[in-house]
Amino acid sequence: MKLARHIPSIVSSLLVVTLFFLPAPTAVAQPISHVIHISIDGLRPDVITALGPTNLPNFYRLRAEGAFTDNARSDYDYTETLQNHTTQMTARGVLGVTGHNWTNNTDPTAGQTLASNKGSYVVGVYDVAHDNGLRTGHYASKSKFSLFDTSWNGVNGAPDLTGPDNGKDKIDVYLNQSDTAVLENSMITSMTTQPFQYVFLHLKDPDTTGHASGWNVTSNTSAYCNTIKTMDSRLGQIFSLIGTNAQLHGRTAIVLTADHGGTGTGHGTATLAANYTVPFYVWGPGVLAGADLYLLNHGNRLNPGTGRPTYSAPVQPIRNGEVANVALKLLQLGPVPGSTIGAAQDLALTVPPPSDFRLAIAGGDVVLSFSMRTNVLYDIQSAASLPPGGWSNVATNLAGTNGSIASVVVGAAGDPVRFYRLKLHF
Repeated sequence: MKLARHIPSIVSSLLVVTLFFLPAPTAVAQPISHVIHISIDGLRPDVITALGPTNLPNFYRLRAEGAFTDNARSDYDYTETLQNHTTQMTARGVLGVTGHNWTNNTDPTAGQTLASNKGSYVVGVYDVAHDNGLRTGHYASKSKFSLFDTSWNGVNGAPDLTGPDNGKDKIDVYLNQSDTAVLENSMITSMTTQPFQYVFLHLKDPDTTGHASGWNVTSNTSAYCNTIKTMDSRLGQIFSLIGTNAQLHGRTAIVLTADHGGTGTGHGTATLAANYTVPFYVWGPGVLAGADLYLLNHGNRLNPGTGRPTYSAPVQPIRNGEVANVALKLLQLGPVPGSTIGAAQDLALTVPPPSDFRLAIAGGDVVLSFSMRTNVLYDIQSAASLPPGGWSNVATNLAGTNGSIASVVVGAAGDPVRFYRLKLHF
């Protein structure tokens, strides 16, 4: 009797031919070769749930097809734009010896860089991607983001000591454009003609509306809510880009987060939950659909509730600063050197298939057994052929805990051919 694996978009399967188990073909997904990092300035996650899938179909596509949380955290000390985007780029908090130490939220002075401010070079996600030969892009809708172009340009960037010399300029294309429709279209054009492997897109609109009219999430026709609907349309264009481009389709991930939320017409008070609570969404091949990131990372990341954990908390919440190392891991690259947020690159985005998935015959019955994970629900499905006419449920919503073993009677042993697989969900 042999264990067989068949892995389409679900975890694993067994093939029964009379009383024998024969290997089934394995579907091997292509590795991710492109990551689009989107930061929506001033996006409160509760506006997404308030507006719902009818108003925000593309945000909800990210949720339904990807892993996500609406309860990530910004930097502990600052809930402002440039500080938190520097955290996103460097995977460091703002303050302290290990921080990036950029505390200003205005345009940098001429020639000012992260290194000149800190007194030593600050490595970012662009260093790792570009030094490994990847094409990089940075599309910003606020002029203050020139800090990143100046810090990592051909004069101020660090020498490339990784493999072939790709130069000191770590950002291949930098564009600042305040009109986010024009900005996004420029990025889409570049991605269509010469795709970036890592590209950052910053959309300022919710922050602009929040400062002008307030972060009103209680009325779905408020200026802020209407702006979020526009951002949903922007996401729809990204999905269309990926779905219609042969180089990107099936090989592209989206990581979406925000720098801060907001309340009233501001967001500067770092102790207010409405300011420090941000979304963190990951979508792409291999990401478990509909997964809660905290449930996926039980014991590895701790949902802070409404709290505001410091960087010294023994188990950290998911933070917006995690995006750099998540993006690099998706690209099969190591972490940002010197980073402190997600540096272990251990944020789980899926559940690995159980290595002990077994089938046995007991008293004329077919019995499946496998180890289970905490917080995961398991469905057992069967089909009479591969490719199947359709999978049918044999058992549903089996609740797992770490170390528990499921042993489930799934049918009679007399079927001439029968395939079984597991579907994981929450």
